[in-house]
Amino acid sequence: MRGAKSSAIVLSFALTVLCLGSVAARAQTFNFQVCNKSTVSASVAVAALTAPGASQFQIEGWWTVPAGNCQTIGSFPTGSFYYYAEETGNSGYEWNGTAGSLCVQYPGPFARVDSGNSSYNCQSNEVLRGFSSEVLPSNENTFTWSLNP
Repeated sequence: MRGAKSSAIVLSFALTVLCLGSVAARAQTFNFQVCNKSTVSASVAVAALTAPGASQFQIEGWWTVPAGNCQTIGSFPTGSFYYYAEETGNSGYEWNGTAGSLCVQYPGPFARVDSGNSSYNCQSNEVLRGFSSEVLPSNENTFTWSLNP
C-alpha cells in the first residue's frame, strides 16, 4: 500500500512538471494568422527561429489562404520572424518587404533550415524573394498579418 502511494505521488509530481513545461513552451511561441482581404488567393511563406533563442531559421511554405479568409498558419517561436506572400498560381501580385531576401522553392511545399550562412545561393528550383519582418515578444499570443488589395 505504501509503495502504491509513493508511486502515485511521483506520478502526480511528474505530470505537474510536464504541464508546467508545456505552459512555459507555449509562452515562448505565438500563432501566426493571415487575413487575406484581397480578391485573389495567396500563398504564404515564413522564416522562423527553429526554437526560442536559437540562431537558425526554418524557412517554409506554401500555405494557401483563399481571398476573403483568415487562417492560422501555425505556431512559431517568439523572436525574429519573416513572412512573404504572393498570388497563388500566378507571378502577379505579391506582398513583400525589404527586411531580408530569402530563397523560396517552386513548386512547394518546401522546408529547409538556414544556418545564417550568407553565402547560400538559391538552387535551380528556388527564387529570391523580399520578406517583411517582426520581432515578436514572448507576451504576444497571436500576430495577424492582413493582406490588403
